[in-house]
Amino acid sequence: MMPNATISDAKQFGWLVHLWGTLFGVIVGFVWIYVSQKHPGLSLVQILNRVFGKSAGAIISVCYIVFFLQIAAWVTRNVSDYMHVTMMPRTPQTIFHIMTLAVCAYAAVKGIRAISLVSIFIVPYISVSFWIPYSVMLNEWEWRNFHIPNDFHFWPILSETKYALGFPFLETVACMMIFPMVRTKLKTAVLGGTVFGGIQIALSVFFAIGVLGVYRSSHLLYPKYTIFREMEFSSFFEHLESVISVNMLLVVFVKLSAIYYFAVSAICQVFAIRNRAVVAVPLIGVISAYSLLFSNIAENAKWIHDYLFIYYVPFGIGFPVLIVVFTWLRKRRGERTT
Repeated sequence: MMPNATISDAKQFGWLVHLWGTLFGVIVGFVWIYVSQKHPGLSLVQILNRVFGKSAGAIISVCYIVFFLQIAAWVTRNVSDYMHVTMMPRTPQTIFHIMTLAVCAYAAVKGIRAISLVSIFIVPYISVSFWIPYSVMLNEWEWRNFHIPNDFHFWPILSETKYALGFPFLETVACMMIFPMVRTKLKTAVLGGTVFGGIQIALSVFFAIGVLGVYRSSHLLYPKYTIFREMEFSSFFEHLESVISVNMLLVVFVKLSAIYYFAVSAICQVFAIRNRAVVAVPLIGVISAYSLLFSNIAENAKWIHDYLFIYYVPFGIGFPVLIVVFTWLRKRRGERTT
């Protein structure tokens, strides 16, 4: 969803959008880490209950649960749109939804440890199988693609591409659900992961501009898929776009499994449910139905462009800052009482 949008809005400077988005993600990451350090051993839902009280904390927690489910639904819809448009146009999208969510529900039931162990094997494969073939297309590289006569104006470009700040950098607030499980180097894990992910996105956009050009990249629905489709190692290797399709599915399974687990874990903590399967299985139908909210890709892309950042701010910045403020106020009140 990202390369064609940021290139369309920022032209040859589209890759810079993701660099300052990475910086933004690091800054808000410090806020989340600070909140976690002030409430050690507690997940996001438990912190909300502790700071705002049982009733208000439960209400805000339910808002976060809806937020997690919405992210899961949008990710599910993205993968079904991608597979439907590029690979299997005759397959109903619901089939992709159920197939994907069934695997992720199973992962959520097994727990975050199982998801983490699987990702240890998946992530290196994704990186190698993506960047090595991607680098083959350097023979199509054109530096003149970066010399289009467009002036760089930071604030107008930032205003047009603010969605790149929210997606994906404000989504990672969901990881606060497992902060208590990180025994050492929480700051390194959160901030290092943010920087790694942001640089990966920026480099992929940079490559898309250099290989395909600004005009073509901004008018293609999936520029990376096009690059792989046009790639030729030899007459023996054909249809390398299937490689990126498999990679895309693996990335989605990792992200969707994690956000699925966060949603299930939050529901279990709010409503005191011990068996995750009781929650995870019914959510397959809920998320699958919600993923059909947008009627087409264009409607989804317009909502992301116009409203996504505004919608993400309360969850990624608003409530965490409120937690910090209320924590300070309670600390001062306690000192005065003492």
